[in-house]
Amino acid sequence: MMNKLTDTLSLCEHCYRHVPAVKFERDGQIWLWKKCKWHGESEHLIEPDAEFYLNYKYPRQPLGSYMLDITNRCNLTCPNCHQEPDNQTTDLPIDYYTAIVESWPDDGWPVALCGAEPTVRKDLPEFVNALNNLPSKKRHIYILTNAVNLSKQDYVEQFTKFDNISWTIGLNHPEYQGHTVRGKQMQGIKNLVELNQPIKNISYTLEVLDQMEYCLEEIQQFAGKYCNAFRVRTGVDIGRYPGGPKVYMSDLVKEMQRVADKNQWPVVKIHTEGNRAHYTVTINGVLVKIIQWPDVTTLDLKEIQTEGIGDFVPGKPRSPLIHQVMLRDAFINKKMPLYDTIPQEYIDNYGNQRD
Repeated sequence: MMNKLTDTLSLCEHCYRHVPAVKFERDGQIWLWKKCKWHGESEHLIEPDAEFYLNYKYPRQPLGSYMLDITNRCNLTCPNCHQEPDNQTTDLPIDYYTAIVESWPDDGWPVALCGAEPTVRKDLPEFVNALNNLPSKKRHIYILTNAVNLSKQDYVEQFTKFDNISWTIGLNHPEYQGHTVRGKQMQGIKNLVELNQPIKNISYTLEVLDQMEYCLEEIQQFAGKYCNAFRVRTGVDIGRYPGGPKVYMSDLVKEMQRVADKNQWPVVKIHTEGNRAHYTVTINGVLVKIIQWPDVTTLDLKEIQTEGIGDFVPGKPRSPLIHQVMLRDAFINKKMPLYDTIPQEYIDNYGNQRD
């Protein structure tokens, strides 16, 4: 028997048009039904453990940061990458991006510079300086990086003149990119610490659930030494994705709990934080977010499934990050036209649209 939970909006996985959808429970699982005028009806499994899904409560909070996609180039080839980098492209000039920032509300909210890999831009210090010199309120700047280029101390030194930068590091499991790359990443992290550059968080992407144990053990070693916040996730079918069994949030949380129990680490759910894609806990006193994004088949635009606002897609309005990433995947990676635009009401529901 089907138990309807809510009407919502999703994307058609074929044409990426916004389509009406219904979220429902059936046989102890959570599903999404949707109907595209051009591609018909479809059903997609959101979560195989309905009890877990329905009992996971989090506060609905407005989004409070922006994200800029400043390069399509990268110095790595990760197994999972929503960007699917293209090193044949040319980076757009800085003033292209400052114009985007100037189009936002003058709210002083932070901006995260992401990509592919922001540090492949030779003008990244000048980019930061240009953002700081805008006439609007000064914004804190997060730089999302794999930290490989930070292994060169003289490179990191270029950023020590700025007082409004934090770094967020995609470290991953050592087998994700190999031990040579891992060594450079660790040197980059050490250079940041030595030069008093704050690290906002360190993130791990798992290829398989079995890698969870190593990562959680390493997090316990790194906590307080390099930073105080960590993230653990698996890849999702956006951009470059090698396939394999689909991993759901309940799978990640159960494996996290298993590792914690084995090590006798207390796990405390942080009820004041998180969203549908971010399950926030402390593990032995260390803040960890267990993250699993939806893909285009399971996107539910009535749920908060992100923390920031993306402004990635030319000709389309900014919108919640995961939604932007999916549109970017269609438009840039898949070379598809985008036929419509997210309805204003679904942006407003996140509490962040004020112009």
